[in-house]
Amino acid sequence: MKRILMVALDFPPCKSAGVQRTLKFAEYLLELGWEPIVLTVEPSAHESVDDSQEISEKIKHVYRAFSYNASRDFAIKGKYLSIMKEPDRWWTWRFKAIPLGKELIEKYKPDVIWSTYPVSTAHSIAYHLAKWSGLPWVADYRDPVQSRYDASVKSYLNLAQRIEKNTITHASKVVFTTRKASILYESLYQDQPLDKFHVIENGYDEGNFASLVEDMNKTQANDKFVLLHSGAVYQNGRDPTAIFKALATLKKQNKISSDTFELSFRGITGEAYLPLVNDLGIEDLVKFTPSISYMESIKEMMSVDALLLIQGPLFNNQIPGKLFEYIRSGQPILAYTATSGATAMAMTDVEMAYQAENQDQLEQQILTLLTIEKRERCNIERFSRYEKTKQLAQLLEQIG
Repeated sequence: MKRILMVALDFPPCKSAGVQRTLKFAEYLLELGWEPIVLTVEPSAHESVDDSQEISEKIKHVYRAFSYNASRDFAIKGKYLSIMKEPDRWWTWRFKAIPLGKELIEKYKPDVIWSTYPVSTAHSIAYHLAKWSGLPWVADYRDPVQSRYDASVKSYLNLAQRIEKNTITHASKVVFTTRKASILYESLYQDQPLDKFHVIENGYDEGNFASLVEDMNKTQANDKFVLLHSGAVYQNGRDPTAIFKALATLKKQNKISSDTFELSFRGITGEAYLPLVNDLGIEDLVKFTPSISYMESIKEMMSVDALLLIQGPLFNNQIPGKLFEYIRSGQPILAYTATSGATAMAMTDVEMAYQAENQDQLEQQILTLLTIEKRERCNIERFSRYEKTKQLAQLLEQIG
């Protein structure tokens, strides 16, 4: 069996959607002839933890290196200098992780190094380990570097782009989660061969859902139609304002009411949106609820009547990982996103998946959700984490 050294900050017990990509790659690579050696951080580095995401007993080699969390540990009275989190909040991780990584390479003699962004420090660690060892390196970009799509990002040292340049130049292969993101980087680094760039999308894990099926069969139907948005929203990129206005219009037209409809936001307090919700007179239609564990969130997706996704123009090159969990849940999906974006393109051949990019379309699609008859989705296995890991294994075989 070949071995792969996986450098990733997002790994249990980290409470992050990004955990699933590394965790399931590691788990399924074992079935495909690759033994993972995971190099991650100590739990103290995370803002919050989620004990519902368990590491398979089959993954026997998980090593943790200490890291400060700069925005928390270097803050004075809750405030800190922005420069202290460049290229990210966990830049101190490299001081312990690089020496530990060298020890792991000497001990286990892996065939390949793999690392994953959006923590630039992970790629920085992998770069140094690959340079020191001469091992081939696969660099995984779950998203483009933020400064590539968000002009509001202010950088003093520009470390993220410097690490990006080192990564794209020296990695053996670079993997993105959407074709649009790959095209962006192919255009940014035209001096690099095209066969360096690859796409392996995110996906859903069947094991997470199968364990809940029996429980869901016992769940009673909702007494009103519940549309759920699972995860964070924010004004720059995931702004629900148009959705609130659409609900206000439908309420005035007596097409929905608090007796028949509820929009639930899971994982946010809603303080920033309460004034608008109140002004529109839809406070009886909208509910904001606190964060829950990953497995509880999966169970909730399966218990509601439909699922809402918000992916603004800022994220046109990206697909949120939860889209694939939405698909597996079997519930209808409404995506508030641009037709030209990667998210809308991923939904084109998915049953019960509806897209809108303005208020009028949102009104129409919400009414559609209320009237459609649910049906089984076909061929969703192509979105599974196992199928995505098979793609990664094929790539590793080319270089390892």
